Amino acid sequence: MSVMNKIFTNTIWQIVIRFFDVIVGVINIGIITRVLGQTQFGFYTTIFVFLQTVMTIGDFGLYLTLLNEVSATQDKKEEKKRIDNIFAIRLVSALAIFALAPLLIRFFPYDQRVMVGVIFLAGAFFWQSLVSTLTAVFAKYLDMAKASLAYLMARVVYLLSLIYIYQHSGTLNQILFWNTLSTAIGFFVLLIFIKKHQRLGMAWDFLYWKKVFKIAWPLSLGVVLNLVYFKADTLILSAYHSAEKVGLYGAAYKILEVLVTFPHMFMGLILPLFVASWIKKDFEKLRVIQQHTFDFFSIINIWMILVVWLMSEKIMLLITGQEFAQSAPILNILVLAVVAIFFGTMFTYLVVAMGLQKKMLKYYFLTAVFGLVAYFLFIPKYGYWAAAIVTVLAEIFVWIAAYFLVKKSANISLKTGVLARAILAAGLSFVLFWPFRDWPVMFLGLAVSAFYFLMLFVLRVIKKDELKIILNK
Repeated sequence: MSVMNKIFTNTIWQIVIRFFDVIVGVINIGIITRVLGQTQFGFYTTIFVFLQTVMTIGDFGLYLTLLNEVSATQDKKEEKKRIDNIFAIRLVSALAIFALAPLLIRFFPYDQRVMVGVIFLAGAFFWQSLVSTLTAVFAKYLDMAKASLAYLMARVVYLLSLIYIYQHSGTLNQILFWNTLSTAIGFFVLLIFIKKHQRLGMAWDFLYWKKVFKIAWPLSLGVVLNLVYFKADTLILSAYHSAEKVGLYGAAYKILEVLVTFPHMFMGLILPLFVASWIKKDFEKLRVIQQHTFDFFSIINIWMILVVWLMSEKIMLLITGQEFAQSAPILNILVLAVVAIFFGTMFTYLVVAMGLQKKMLKYYFLTAVFGLVAYFLFIPKYGYWAAAIVTVLAEIFVWIAAYFLVKKSANISLKTGVLARAILAAGLSFVLFWPFRDWPVMFLGLAVSAFYFLMLFVLRVIKKDELKIILNK
């Protein structure tokens, strides 16, 4: 099977699995919001963001480091050495953070329920950090469908536990505990799947560890700076506003978090191709891969904006219930952050492939400074509106900065024809279906999506001949 077909096949499988994963994830969010209500969901959001912050600080950029390292070698013995050493680094760092998190939370002025909740949920982030690192192995072999399947299986276990909790009027801590347990199950399923490519072990080659830290520190610092403008909004919001407002913002933000996992999964498949093209100095191939990725993301992103802007209130009512209907306008803003993250992810992965992480750090730093200053200036007065708008601006800045860094280093430019025609198709779809926005949510979503993709076909964004080439094995 050709590389193009392999990427296409893996992407289709990921989309299918991801579709079910999104459905399960959305149902999970719906159950959690209905069990907890605004106030306790605010606590739930604060617990999640605190642990995400702590775990990300200790991330060391190991996923991208491992992906880069295994993509750069075809020798199985050398590959195993790199995997085992980086996994050992991840295990040690994750254990340290797992032990420290319940102690660190006591230095923050949070409700006692938040402090206790951190203890119940810390294990979930421990297991997830191991899963996310090992996913790099599946990305190299264009076998991300299996990693996605392991994640989906964990989600299904969590869903079954949430249904039981909902039926028996369960508590916040029960929800957090079952999140930890289901994530652990997902990790052990991944261990079974990874045997097809490598037998996982641990290695303690400290000279190689030194090399890894040298490669990883710019990525790690970049991840930490990214965290500042991506997660600090919720932490600052929780310090200045009620748990109810944090819950409203968190409900819309949860949908954002579900959506933004896809570009990382997809770019995990593309990064090895970027790396190979860059090493060979095959700039034409690099440009073609980048352009196709940009066009694909353009189609998906404009479709997301169309659907959300047309039916955001219906989406929030369906997913989270009447109590969180006020989150709809927040979702309308945050979907723009999703779009910026899609495009930003594409270019930041190119930055990694080209070894430009250190040059990108100054842009992450500037974004982090802008984000923090803006959050502290505007969130106290304007609440979640300020949090959402500043998040969008920060993500757009990172996207633009990464694009110009790549363009300067490889003389790569973008053609925006597909993006322009996708916007035209979405505009026509929006105008046509706006008078019918009171239709049932599922029917409206299917109808507007079908018309949008039909318009893409009419405008020759999606071409019959190209589909035949891709589908032909």
